[in-house]
Amino acid sequence: MSIDRNLLKRLTLLYVEDDDVIRTELSQLLTNFFSMVHVAKNGKEGLRTYLENQDHIDLILTDVNMPELNGIEMIKKVRDFDTKIPVIFATAYSDSEFLVEAIKLRVQEYIVKPIDVRYLISLMNDVASNLYQDFLLTQQQNELEQYKEIIDLNNIVIKMDTHLNITYVNEHFCQISGFLQEDLIGKEFKYLKYHDMGNDIYTNLYANILNNKPWQGKLKNIKKDGSSFTTDAYVIPTLDETGEMTGAISIQKDITEELNKKREIQLALMREKSDFFIKSKEGNLEQNQVINELKHKLGKVQIELEQSLKNIDRYIYNNEKYRLENKNLKTELGLYKKNSNTNTAFKFSKENSDLRLENKKLKDKLTQLGLDDEKIISQQRVNYEIKITELEDQINELQEKIDSIQTDDVLLQKLEYWKEKAKKETSRIENLEKQIIAHGDTTFMNKIFN
Repeated sequence: MSIDRNLLKRLTLLYVEDDDVIRTELSQLLTNFFSMVHVAKNGKEGLRTYLENQDHIDLILTDVNMPELNGIEMIKKVRDFDTKIPVIFATAYSDSEFLVEAIKLRVQEYIVKPIDVRYLISLMNDVASNLYQDFLLTQQQNELEQYKEIIDLNNIVIKMDTHLNITYVNEHFCQISGFLQEDLIGKEFKYLKYHDMGNDIYTNLYANILNNKPWQGKLKNIKKDGSSFTTDAYVIPTLDETGEMTGAISIQKDITEELNKKREIQLALMREKSDFFIKSKEGNLEQNQVINELKHKLGKVQIELEQSLKNIDRYIYNNEKYRLENKNLKTELGLYKKNSNTNTAFKFSKENSDLRLENKKLKDKLTQLGLDDEKIISQQRVNYEIKITELEDQINELQEKIDSIQTDDVLLQKLEYWKEKAKKETSRIENLEKQIIAHGDTTFMNKIFN
């Protein structure tokens, strides 16, 4: 068997031996294996050493036959203070009387002198291994007790028998529910069900537990005053060493406050959405009013534009009329030159002079009309461009406001409609200008647009 020095190094040994040679040699050897070795030369000294270091001594190796106080008597006194400390006897004999006494004192092992050191170390290694397992088990039990205490302080704990009748409820549950333990002991677990909770949840819970399966979910429990509280529940069956069900235990966490907070948040969100909807509706009315005002302004601009187009048409008509009259005058003047005699020519010369003067006046008047109309058209074009730009800016601002308040499809469609209409009006103006250019006199158009 291999020796685990690490296990032995965790232990402190008390070695009691009356033979000086054996005690010196073996203690020096054992010092290599244990963290500390206390040495005594008889039972009385061994008992005193133990009492002085009992909190630190883990194992006792003692001879049986010693002066003043033998090994059996020493261990009897040790057992008055510690019933579990391992003991190994080293003895020169092995009669039945000794063995009976050793059994009564719960001696771990005994070894016959002369001592086989290898066998002794092997025995001590077994003892060290057992002590380490006990240490781990104790540590786990302590941890489990701590976990149990933490769970018991912060969670609801309910224990049940094989029929799922309540056998225990902790103080935390009593504080929340208002029940006392005596109110619930012997009652079925389902007794805690709140009246508006469905039976199917408990049917599923019972089926799982009775089939040795855990169950997890939310339970709505009743309080003693008739109100309710909600928990996150985990119910598991408890089993014995053969795997048979011995009952069940339920660990629950009260989540009533969390659920109430969630409901409050949901209600607040609903109220906020409602307020936002009302504000959006009010905002829509304001935007509709602004759009109606813009439509009114746009209508006025369209009327002014139509009036301007009529003026342009009138100007084009007068211009064409004067051009035809001028052409007719030139034609008549040519005929007069060909068909009249000298007197007539003289007379015609005078009339022609008058006609030229009249023609000059007409040209001046036509030029002045052209200049006046050019100014009017230019000013109206500038005015319309400014008004259209202002309307487009207002529509853009309105679009930005609508985008920041809400994304109502109807408003977006209306805005798209008016934007499209504004584009069409702009296009219409551009088409009218093209028509003016197409039908107007080249010289006059050059004066207007250059």
